[in-house]
Amino acid sequence: MAPLPLEQVDCPLCGAASAVHVASSRDVAMGVPGVFSLARCARCGLLHQNPRVRVDHLDRAYPPNYGPHARDPELPRILTSRGRAVRFVLHERLGYGHVDVSDVGWRDRLAGRWRRRKIVTAFPPWHGQGRLLDVGCASGKFLGQMRAMGWSVAGVEFDPEAALKAKTITPDVFVGDPVDAPFAPASFDLITAFHVIEHLPFPREALGRMLGWLAPGGLIVVEVPNVGGVGGRLFGRYWSGLDFPRHLVHFTPSTMDQMVARAGGRVVDTVHRTKPRYLTRSMKHWLSGRESGAARLGLTLLQSPPVRGGLKAVLEVTMPLGRALGYGEAVRYFIRRKDDG
Repeated sequence: MAPLPLEQVDCPLCGAASAVHVASSRDVAMGVPGVFSLARCARCGLLHQNPRVRVDHLDRAYPPNYGPHARDPELPRILTSRGRAVRFVLHERLGYGHVDVSDVGWRDRLAGRWRRRKIVTAFPPWHGQGRLLDVGCASGKFLGQMRAMGWSVAGVEFDPEAALKAKTITPDVFVGDPVDAPFAPASFDLITAFHVIEHLPFPREALGRMLGWLAPGGLIVVEVPNVGGVGGRLFGRYWSGLDFPRHLVHFTPSTMDQMVARAGGRVVDTVHRTKPRYLTRSMKHWLSGRESGAARLGLTLLQSPPVRGGLKAVLEVTMPLGRALGYGEAVRYFIRRKDDG
């Protein structure tokens, strides 16, 4: 495959034309040909890919084996016997009063309290009439999970093959950039975009459209990698969150706050998140970029189950400190319209 054509762009946040080159890298994750550049806006400081892949060639940055697009929608765990604990937490803690908990026993309640943090992360609180839009819905796994819990669901997905899978969950899937989606104003009570905004060539405009689709009192939940987190600081251009050439914009809490404000919204809460695999991927990229025997040995060890398991255990213990200090590998933002109280 020939290298992807690139184009100079203005800052996606403030529109400034001047940017300072920071680093260059190949696609170390999926091997898309080319060398891609990271730049910092000279006016507002936003980190972004510049020059970036030309908009009409962005689909070529996603090989057929790109994980989120390639996987098939799965039967939500909520429909299995293990889901009783989940349903208990949703009913008691997250406002899902319509969820049937008649079969929930005391063991399920204990399990729900034990797993509450993970459940609350996986399921947003119930809002309004239960109308949900997932921007970047990929093959529809999250849509299936939420539909199983009573939401009326719709999606946006730019990859046609992934969108076909999502349409097995709901026919209401727009194929293309969210900037071009035709949804009516105030159509949704909850809009989610998990690890999507960083892929968009026009993120500020997309956030503006999402805010327009939001009903009064509604909520947008956006999660993106945090370039100001531990991994970005430690691994530099080998940080897995850069994901050249697919990630076009790289946010810190400050630049996301500014982007949301310019789009017409406000960030009302943030949650820092880190998973061991975020950091182990960065370690793998860093070792793969070195030619020494020690690096090759380190890469071999990192791929062995005992070392991988031990490293995961260490990271599970240390990661909460990074999250507490505001250095998570990803940040989940809760956004409302400016005119909402």
